[in-house]
Amino acid sequence: MLYGRSGEQREISRLLDAARSGRSGALVVRGAAGIGKSVLLAHAAAEASRMRVLQVRAVESESELPFAALQLLLRPVLDRVDRLPPTQAEALRSAFGLGEASVRDRFLIGFAVLTLLSDLGDDRPVLCLIDDAQWLDGASTDALTFAARRLEADAVAMIFAVRDDAPALTGTDLPELRLGRLTPEAAEDLLAQYAGDLDPQVRQRILQEAAGNPLALIELPNMLTPDQRSGRLGPLAFAVDGAPPSSRVEEAFQRQINGFPEAARAMLLAAAADDTGDVAVVLRAAERLGATPADLEAVERAGLLHVSTTTVAFRHPLIRAAAYQCAPYARRVAAHRAIAGVLERPEDADRRAWHLAAAATRPDDQVADELEIVARRAQKRQGAAVASAAYERAAELTSDPRRAACRLSSAAELAIQAGQFGRATALADQALPFADDARARARIDRVRASVEFERGSPGCAGRIMVEGARRLGAVDATGAARMLHQAGRNASFAGDAELASAVVDGLREIGEDRVARGMSTVASVLADEVVDDLGSVRDAVASLRAAPDDDMDQRLLAVSLSLMMGDEVSAVELAAAAVTHCREHGLIGVLPQALALLAQSHMLRSRLDEAASAAAEALDVARDIGQAHRVEYLGGVVAWLAAIKGDDELCDRLVRGAEGAGEAGRVMASWASGLLHLGRRRPLPAFQRLGPIWNGGRRHQTVALYAAPEVIEAAARAGLPDYAEEPMYRLDRWATAIGRPWSAAVVARCRALLVPDDEAERYYAEAVRLYGHEVIPDQPFQHARAELLYGEWLRRKRRRAEAREHLRAAFEMFDHLGAAPWAERARAELRASGEDAVSATPGPAGLLSPQESQVVRLAAAGLSNREIGAQLFLSPRTVGNHLYRAFPKLGVGSRSELSELDLSTLG
Repeated sequence: MLYGRSGEQREISRLLDAARSGRSGALVVRGAAGIGKSVLLAHAAAEASRMRVLQVRAVESESELPFAALQLLLRPVLDRVDRLPPTQAEALRSAFGLGEASVRDRFLIGFAVLTLLSDLGDDRPVLCLIDDAQWLDGASTDALTFAARRLEADAVAMIFAVRDDAPALTGTDLPELRLGRLTPEAAEDLLAQYAGDLDPQVRQRILQEAAGNPLALIELPNMLTPDQRSGRLGPLAFAVDGAPPSSRVEEAFQRQINGFPEAARAMLLAAAADDTGDVAVVLRAAERLGATPADLEAVERAGLLHVSTTTVAFRHPLIRAAAYQCAPYARRVAAHRAIAGVLERPEDADRRAWHLAAAATRPDDQVADELEIVARRAQKRQGAAVASAAYERAAELTSDPRRAACRLSSAAELAIQAGQFGRATALADQALPFADDARARARIDRVRASVEFERGSPGCAGRIMVEGARRLGAVDATGAARMLHQAGRNASFAGDAELASAVVDGLREIGEDRVARGMSTVASVLADEVVDDLGSVRDAVASLRAAPDDDMDQRLLAVSLSLMMGDEVSAVELAAAAVTHCREHGLIGVLPQALALLAQSHMLRSRLDEAASAAAEALDVARDIGQAHRVEYLGGVVAWLAAIKGDDELCDRLVRGAEGAGEAGRVMASWASGLLHLGRRRPLPAFQRLGPIWNGGRRHQTVALYAAPEVIEAAARAGLPDYAEEPMYRLDRWATAIGRPWSAAVVARCRALLVPDDEAERYYAEAVRLYGHEVIPDQPFQHARAELLYGEWLRRKRRRAEAREHLRAAFEMFDHLGAAPWAERARAELRASGEDAVSATPGPAGLLSPQESQVVRLAAAGLSNREIGAQLFLSPRTVGNHLYRAFPKLGVGSRSELSELDLSTLG
């Protein structure tokens, strides 16, 4: 019976009931040691009627073994792995050491877990219980939380139990249930059940010391002598003033353990230091410490251990901690050496190396070499956190300072992959004094730059890379050029003209290749230099197109450079190919960046629904895998699209969320907010948001160029034309350099806003003519903007009949795009000209969410739910749920009817 947890039990029941009805859910149960988390998980398992229960308790000593906990959790269902799609099955087998191939993307393993759990849920609902999650290895944590966040319409429930003083699972956005202390009434009832014979005064002291902690209420009475239980002796032996109840319980366990003979304590120490749970390993190691099977029987009879024919386990993790911590250091060292000595099987090589490392008291190059092998194996399985820890400990045991520094650098690089940025910096700082050549120093520079970028300081990151490239250039020009390429991207994100100038100088000094020359031109633009010829950028894109298929850095750089050139056709083509490559090869970690570029490319072509679909997926995936810096920028992209659609609440919320973001995110958010005000006919607030993009001294130059038309229109409409001069000049020169038809139309539209009235009409007419003659295909939003401005000008000139023609065209295009504020602006102008307009009945496709649109489009192409899920990294059941919701909106009843619909407007 659970005392005082009725509310928590109801929460668990709701979670299980939802899973039984096909609605997934996850819950993090957080609380102090001994507060009852494990008991609540046991209650969930007991309540999980008609469900398959998978459970694991993470062990602290196994937190250095990649996927150790995940493999234990899924061990009962590993026979189902072969039914997964081949890429996922291969990734999961590799993670568990059951295959030879390397895992290319650590998040692919999480997707494999997602698919496996969803498939199991097709048979019967699944409950996953993960206890002591604060000791999960990092690789298991990533995989399980990825699956938990992306389960949706699956018959799966997941419950994690974690200590409240542990950072584990923070920032995952999983709902939490925090367990507090028991009420006085519940505490009295629990104590009465387990220790009903206590003297009243002793009972009150126990209640006071336990402070509502269930474990303390159960265990503290067991530590009392009969005289203490009857109240005949003075202060209780376990009282520790100011210590939390769990500390008092652990001290009580230590007192109990210290009361055993030396041999029995050796048995407990061997069991505590072991990480296999294999009774044979524990007995053989304990024998080396002077213990016998009889000593195991003694501690088992005392209730400290549970022993079966094959396994040994502590009754509670606090007993294990007490058994280990109360042993002297020399005995702990001896225990690890003993365990290493009995781990002889090849599959125990990693465990053996870690125990040897724990037993090492001075540098030992042989053990360090074994740990490096452990690190390489973990790296191959995408266990970045474990590999980093192995390299760090190997460095500590390495006698040669230069080799130690190399291992510390490897540890730092892997710490970044694991999201451990503070630790990465500390490791790089340790390696720095021994990095006595340019290549070694460059590795540290890259680490420090990566940390600064991830923390939202791209300008600082870029300066580190520029300085590092300067040192590296003398011995490795190609490597230095790559560092400068990255610094150029950093300059773009930061809008840092000074940094961009430094990149330009560095690249010109190296004079490496066509890509370097192209990046030099891009950096010149970022540095506010007027560029009249972007031919070198075109050459760079041509070179990057020829890069190997798996070089995603080169692929994505080609998209960025295409956007710089205003080449929307190439940008969409290259970005779509990059997204496809990510989907086919399970590169979930790279996917958000590829999708973000695809969204921006679609934005340029006015494919707003496709842009929204790509941006929404990018934002979801980036959140799921913890890419905080990309979440901030993507929030700005989604806000921009929300501004066009007139979703004021979403736009404002995302803009507020980007206030603490990096420069790129803030600029994108300012553009979105200004665009929203402009569409709502509020030119002064629009200029107040847009003006700083150009007049703040530092700016994201690429975004600034694309936002220039909005800045110019807002300044002109707000009666501040002087503030439009610089963006107009830059836009004109850039448009001439890129030579794209759409840019000529935008320049004409903007120039019309600034010239005297007697000159304006020819520019308005030129802009509309370029669009009207189909010189510029697939640009309906920008076309409608040109028609709107021309129509507004004509109406003010009292040429109402002519105005209506252009305003009507603008309204119809805005209305078709779902650009509500802009359509309303055109309708108001049309009404003022003497004609009203009625919105067309929205097509069914417009009622779909971005993800429903993606699913429907792929289903219409003939893909199965499983194939669609593999592309979108969703479970097949979630795909089916999206179709179930989409069919009524589309007015169809089956997949076969989708082919009869016009789905051209779907993203």
